[in-house]
Amino acid sequence: MAVLPSHNYPSLLSSAEQNAAVAVYEKNRRKQIVILVLLVIVAFQAIDLLGAILSQSMTDVWTAFVGFALCGIALLFQRSGQIAVVSVLLILVVDLGCGVMLLFSPMGLDVSSLPVFDVLLLSELIAVSLLPAISVFPVALLNILFIGGVLAFQPRTPGMEMMLMSNMAFPMVAQPITLQIVIAVVSYLWVRSALNAIARADRAEEIAALQQREAELLEREMEQKHELDRGVEHLSQVLVAAANGQESARAQLTPDNALWGVGNALNLMLTRLRRSIQMEREMNRLRAEIFRLSKALYHQGLPSSEPLRRGLPPPRPLQHPSR
Repeated sequence: MAVLPSHNYPSLLSSAEQNAAVAVYEKNRRKQIVILVLLVIVAFQAIDLLGAILSQSMTDVWTAFVGFALCGIALLFQRSGQIAVVSVLLILVVDLGCGVMLLFSPMGLDVSSLPVFDVLLLSELIAVSLLPAISVFPVALLNILFIGGVLAFQPRTPGMEMMLMSNMAFPMVAQPITLQIVIAVVSYLWVRSALNAIARADRAEEIAALQQREAELLEREMEQKHELDRGVEHLSQVLVAAANGQESARAQLTPDNALWGVGNALNLMLTRLRRSIQMEREMNRLRAEIFRLSKALYHQGLPSSEPLRRGLPPPRPLQHPSR
């Protein structure tokens, strides 16, 4: 068996095996990332709770407690391995915090509140990292709709009204929306590229392992072929020696030889053949001795006994001249 060319090996690896390898890697990667993200969000919730207590804002305090509750529920689902549910809960914590900051501001929407829109990018990063990469686009769409709704319907401060009436209105509105779209597209392409690279690396490892197994199999088959050739040559020599009259010729094969059973059968046949030859020789000597004794008795005029005449023509009776 010849080793297949390297360009034929990808065809030996089914797409199901490749997808399974990538899925296992993704599952392990998401388990590690979700713990890190959960710890970061809990830390931010603790900072928000401290700020809410210092500012004596009950709304922010309750928002922080709700965030802690959602993080606790996410931790329970993380222990059971439900990464998708944990990801949705973490996205909800981020969006809830941003929504409360924007919707329940006592002064209304102000220019200083616009950087809060950038915090929504965290939900996209969580989605693209922990959920299927395509899920980043629905999250980005929801964030854009939320930004548009806040800018359109949320009460605004006079400073915000002046900003919207100025030439800076379009850049101010377009900047958070454009950022959502750009981050969604870039993160999606980056994750897809990383997954493809992982798939290619796994495929290369599988090909290398398959090539090594193929080389080992080829080497093993070559050894078996040489062993069979030596065994066949040895058995041929034994048969030739037996045919030339060498009665002691026997096959000398080790138990690990593939032809060991054939050698044992050949030795048994040669042993029985030798016994039959010895019996035939003994029979010939016995017949010759019977013939000699019968002939001697015949010449002496004595009747030969029945056992001695068995298998030989009966001797003629002696003819005396007087009769």
